[in-house]
Amino acid sequence: MNWEQYIQLWEHALIQPMDIRQVVITSAGRQQFLLPSSGFIYVVQGQATIWLDGDKHVTKRFYLLHAGKGSHIVVEVGQEQCTYFYILYKGSMPTKARKSIQKTYLMNNPFQLQYYCEPLAPVILYQHVESMHQGWHRGASLERFQVKIRLYQFVHELVRQFQLQGVTPKKTDLIEQIIQYIHEHYYEPITLESLAELWSYSIQYLSKQFKQRTGRSPIEYVIQTRMAKAKEIMMCSDVSIQEIAASVGYSDVFYFTRLFKKQVGITPSQYKSKVKLLGNSDSPWKVFISSMGNSGSSSYIDNDNRYQYRGEGENSMLRSTGSKIGLTLMLCFTLMLTACSNGGSNQTNSQGVAEGKANQGTEATQNGANHNTEDKGMRKISTVMGEVTIPTHPERVVVDWHLGQVLAVGVTPVGASKTLMDYAAFLKPFVPDSVQEIGRDGSISMEKVLDLSPDIIITWNKDDYENYSKIAPTVVFDTTEYSSIQEEITAMGDILGRQEEAKNWLADFDKRTEVARNKVKSVIPEDATLSIVDYVTVDKYLMVVGNTGERGGKAAYDILGLKPTPKVKSEIIDKKIDRLEVSWETVGDYVGDYLIVLTIEGKEPPQLPATWTQLDAVKNGRVIEVEMASYFAADSYSTLIQSEDIADKFTKLAETTK
Repeated sequence: MNWEQYIQLWEHALIQPMDIRQVVITSAGRQQFLLPSSGFIYVVQGQATIWLDGDKHVTKRFYLLHAGKGSHIVVEVGQEQCTYFYILYKGSMPTKARKSIQKTYLMNNPFQLQYYCEPLAPVILYQHVESMHQGWHRGASLERFQVKIRLYQFVHELVRQFQLQGVTPKKTDLIEQIIQYIHEHYYEPITLESLAELWSYSIQYLSKQFKQRTGRSPIEYVIQTRMAKAKEIMMCSDVSIQEIAASVGYSDVFYFTRLFKKQVGITPSQYKSKVKLLGNSDSPWKVFISSMGNSGSSSYIDNDNRYQYRGEGENSMLRSTGSKIGLTLMLCFTLMLTACSNGGSNQTNSQGVAEGKANQGTEATQNGANHNTEDKGMRKISTVMGEVTIPTHPERVVVDWHLGQVLAVGVTPVGASKTLMDYAAFLKPFVPDSVQEIGRDGSISMEKVLDLSPDIIITWNKDDYENYSKIAPTVVFDTTEYSSIQEEITAMGDILGRQEEAKNWLADFDKRTEVARNKVKSVIPEDATLSIVDYVTVDKYLMVVGNTGERGGKAAYDILGLKPTPKVKSEIIDKKIDRLEVSWETVGDYVGDYLIVLTIEGKEPPQLPATWTQLDAVKNGRVIEVEMASYFAADSYSTLIQSEDIADKFTKLAETTK
């Protein structure tokens, strides 16, 4: 989308300012929050480091960012204090807008775009912001109307400067657009056919792309979104089941009830009764709410139907959206049911365990190092985020991503992510049927994790840490903290109290990788280059893989020591990105003397152009195929087996082409 389209959408949209505040963060201060609506952040004094959905921005005076509703913001300040404004607004497109505008808005929602820059004329923008800030806090209707006018003037001036600077917005991709659409229109009729028509893709393509990204079909996602909204409504109000059904898009209350029971496990009426029971119980509610932040902090609530600001002062925004509160409520509720489900002495014991786990370990993360042994089989490990108390020898381990590292140190988890169990096929022989699925990456079921009563939880996701740690001691295992597989496995062995097992696995790893390297050296010349490509999961392009992340890059380049092409090295590996999509016209610039091609069982490859079929590696049969289900994972164990598989395939290829 260009800036002309952007302004055109602003011209037709309904815009409503929601809040304008000046925030001062003192030295060494830190804030993190989810944006409750679309908004601008304008740093006007001092320096800060701002993470916007994981992207790092080192800001100084007069640095501006824009992000959409739900974006995750972290602000960290060094030695000097920092002052910034945030301007929150809500934008929507009226249904009476012409179809071409509606479609442009759907495909390029300007209020969800991310962009940032150091403005050319920052003082002009500052004057607009200061005027909006003063008018907003005077509170009179006439002043608020003037604020709205100023907001349009601010955007007009901003876009004018962006055009001069050549700044471009960060466009959301296809699946993100569809997810956003579902969350905004969940109460309307949504079918696979209607989604395909809106985005001008075939039903088959859209469905496959969506399921590959989320692990669910679009309609499954719609249903789960509606059920989540229904649960939120039941927690916050006393409306009838029929009214709830209608509010989330179901005119047939009986059909809604059947779907709800299938998704949640109980009927809406039973759920309402248990939520009401939770409301009358002080103990678990107080325990969990107190851990969400101090009572003096500001908190936003936005459930799409109402918006309000709660609290005094202009200090900070906390991560306190409806979905987070809903999840916390569910955890509290589940803990209470667990404690009450047994009779006699067992009830007392169960409750004690639940409360103990809820209060263990408040600051956990990766890189377990300095161990301090304590009484009762517990110890503290020092991490980059502080200390966490964990069991000395945990037995019941839940892992949501790093399954290979856990298996490598001789631990069979009680629960693991379904994504890994589906797409880490090389690990399946080491995963018994007793390992329970806890949901897919991005949609882990906290209830399932709680039911497993883990001693420790290993996660990659810092955003889920707070919820996990209410269930059991939690360690965020961040592989970017380690420079090699040896360091990864050693750290996991330290965390799980399996140091000897880690040493033994690494000794075996060294022997096996040496054998694999020797096989490759015997069939691939030392100066030959190799590329890894994927043309089955992308549309109209070729994906070229680097040496990080999934799809076998670490196995081929790091373990086997195969040589990438100059373009792959300079544009992917040196830039530390996972992969790059290139056009078929430029494929020859990236493909080496040998090729590894990703395939998906049951999926036909696209019609390959002449730029591919005329490649030297293709014409001379120096190509091996590997299955995505075995090569998606990039954990230490999978990578070892991938390297052996690649070596065996190239050895076999050499034998057949003699």
